[in-house]
Amino acid sequence: MSNFSKIGVESGCQFSRRRGRMLILTFLPLIFLISLVSTPSTVMGQDNSTENIQVWGSKGSNPGQFVDPAGIVLDPKGFVYVVDSNNNRIQKFASNGTFLDEWGSFGAGPGQFNRPIGITMDYTNGHIYVTDTGNDRIQKFASNGTFLDEWGISGAGPGQFNTVVGIDEDDDKQNVYVTDIGNNRVQRFTNDGLFVSEWGTAGAGPGQFNNPGRIALDPSGNLFVADFGNNRIQKFDENGELITTWGTAGAGPGQFNNPTGMTVQFPQGNVFVADSGNSRIQQFDNAGKFINEYSIGEGIGDITNIDLDVDSEGRIYLTDRGLDVIKVISP
Repeated sequence: MSNFSKIGVESGCQFSRRRGRMLILTFLPLIFLISLVSTPSTVMGQDNSTENIQVWGSKGSNPGQFVDPAGIVLDPKGFVYVVDSNNNRIQKFASNGTFLDEWGSFGAGPGQFNRPIGITMDYTNGHIYVTDTGNDRIQKFASNGTFLDEWGISGAGPGQFNTVVGIDEDDDKQNVYVTDIGNNRVQRFTNDGLFVSEWGTAGAGPGQFNNPGRIALDPSGNLFVADFGNNRIQKFDENGELITTWGTAGAGPGQFNNPTGMTVQFPQGNVFVADSGNSRIQQFDNAGKFINEYSIGEGIGDITNIDLDVDSEGRIYLTDRGLDVIKVISP
């Protein structure tokens, strides 16, 4: 892809609307020790890649620093929200990495977190939804961090969770979809937490899951699920009917080694997947046809990518747990 446009804080660029979020972080151990980047910078990708990569953040607990950054979502005004998982907070940035705001602390009370992972935004109302994974619940906030609502408890019944991870929201129908990884299912709720439906069981067959992680909705309301343990992507309609599936274990085009982050580009409908074990991002059309891949290279920590979001022009925002930074890729 080429001719990517840069985004200003108040730009009119459209953003991909959907970001659910993330596969549980314990599946991605830190493989090697590397020095951390402390200020925004631009580097070139390695392994013969041609991507321009801006990096911002460093390891720590101060504003603009991270410990295990997980979910990430862009909003229409160009703001970037990051789930800073091990600091138990949400941080808000301008698109150039300038720190703007934060909220959250460790705990189980309203607005507190225990290793949050996923995040998505309702652009109709400006609400933000976060998977508070350690507390097995969903929390809902205004865009300024004001707590609005919560739902979910530990368990296997409807509306209960065993490690809630991925999340996305359908603006048109105001439904919230989440992956319940320990129960190997997807659950659907109204945007105020009323249980609607569920689907999925443990396994490798069509419509089954082996640790489902990141999810993303497309412009037609179809749902893509990163089936982490089966190294594949599954596509469903809003009612859980399987439409198509693609991917096998491997390093070739359309193959995966631990697919974690995933997003759908709006309005194009292209699917971007963080293929973490292969140190790359793969791009597909809406039916799963391979289009392109972007390799950042292991030398700068790319092997522990967690989640990503992409704007309508194709600029990719990526959380990197290995370096505790955000990377912005402009091929």
